[in-house]
Amino acid sequence: MRPLPAVGVILLLVVSVAAPVAGFAPPAQTADGSGQLPQITAVDNTTNHLAIPASDVRSTTYNRSSLDVGVAVAVGSRDLRSDYATTNFERQFFQQDSETARDRLVDETLTDIESQRTSLEQRNQIAIQRYASDAIPATEFLRQRALIDAESRQLADRLERVRTAAGTAPGYSLSPDQRFRLENNRGVLKTYRGPISQRISAETAGGTEPNAVYVEASSEGYMLSTVSDGRYSRETYLGQDRDPTATDQFGQTDDPLGAVNTRAENLYPWLYSEQYPSVQAYGRSAIYQIQADHPNGQLTAYLDGGTTNVFYETQHLELTTVDRSEVATGVNQSVRVRVQQSFESGPLLVTATDNSTGSTADATVRINGKRIGTTGGDGALWTVEPRGEYTVTATTQDGDRVRIPVSGSA
Repeated sequence: MRPLPAVGVILLLVVSVAAPVAGFAPPAQTADGSGQLPQITAVDNTTNHLAIPASDVRSTTYNRSSLDVGVAVAVGSRDLRSDYATTNFERQFFQQDSETARDRLVDETLTDIESQRTSLEQRNQIAIQRYASDAIPATEFLRQRALIDAESRQLADRLERVRTAAGTAPGYSLSPDQRFRLENNRGVLKTYRGPISQRISAETAGGTEPNAVYVEASSEGYMLSTVSDGRYSRETYLGQDRDPTATDQFGQTDDPLGAVNTRAENLYPWLYSEQYPSVQAYGRSAIYQIQADHPNGQLTAYLDGGTTNVFYETQHLELTTVDRSEVATGVNQSVRVRVQQSFESGPLLVTATDNSTGSTADATVRINGKRIGTTGGDGALWTVEPRGEYTVTATTQDGDRVRIPVSGSA
C-alpha cells in the first residue's frame, strides 16, 4: 500500500474568523466591472449574487419545458453506458492481483472520464454561444443544459465509484497523482450542473410539473432563474471568469483557503455577517467552493484561482424572506392586478382580486407576451422579473384583460 500524500487532496474548512491573509490582496470592485473584476450584484438584506453584466446580455426570455422523449431517451441511454463502463471497471479492477494492473485500469478510466469531461465543456460553450447568437431557441438551449447536467452527474458518479473501489481493495491506494486527477475532474464537473438544469431534465422526462424559467445569456455565460415550491432559485455561469491556464493566486499564499475566505467575504458581506461558509478546494484545478445555509436560503459559489472571481453560482431564497415593494397596479371594470418586485431578475409577485367582492381572482399571467402561469385560487403568482421595462398582462377566466407597463428594478 502506498503511503498517503502529506497534503490532503480535498481540503475542507469551516472558517470561524475572516482575517486578511498575508500576501493576498483581493482586487477592488469598480462600477463598470472592468479589469476582470467580479460581476457580483449587491442586494439589500440578503446574499449578493453573480450576474451577467448588462452590456454583455445578448438574449433574455421565458421558457417552459415540456415532455421531450428525445431528452429522456438520451439521458437513459447515457445512464446505461455509464453504468456499464463503471461496472466493467469494478469487475476488472477486483480481478487484478497486482498494483500495477490496477493502476493501469484507474489511469485508463480517469483518461476516459477526462475525455468526456472535455467534450462536455465544449458542448456547453457551443450551446451558450449558439443561443446568445440566436442560432438556436431557448427550448433547444435548455434541452442542451438538461443533457449536460445529466452527463456531468453520470461522470461524477463514475469518479466516486473509482474512489470507492480503490478504497476497498486490500493493500491498494490511489497514487497522489491519481488523487489529484480525480479531484480535478470532480471540481470541474460540479460547475456544469445545477438545480435548475436538473429540474429541466426531470421536466422533459415527465417526472416534474413544468415551470416557467427565465433565461439570460451572453456569449460566454448564462443565467437561469425560477420560482417553485415557495422559493426562488438561480443558476449562473460566467465563462470569462474561469481561466484554468492562469497561475492560481490563492495557491500562491501560505493559506489558500484563508485567502479564498477573505475574497469571498469581500464579495458576499451580508452572508458573512450571518453565516460563515465552508470552503473547499478541488485538487490542482484552482476551483474553490464556498457553501452556506443562511437565514434566507442557500448559496454555493465557485471561485477561480486564476481570476479570483466567482465564475459559477447557485442560490436558493425562501420567498418569505424576500423584500418587495408594489410598483404598479392595473384596474378594469372587474379585476384589480398588482405587481410587486424585489430586485432585477429576482422574485416578482402578481396578484389579482375581484373589484366587486374583494376576493381573489384566477387570471392567466403573461410577461412581454410569454405565458408564465395563473394566479390560481389564492389570486397570487410568483415568478421572475426580467431585465429592463416589461409588460404584465393578466386575463381572467371571463376574458377580462388588464395590461400593466412596469419599469424594471433599479
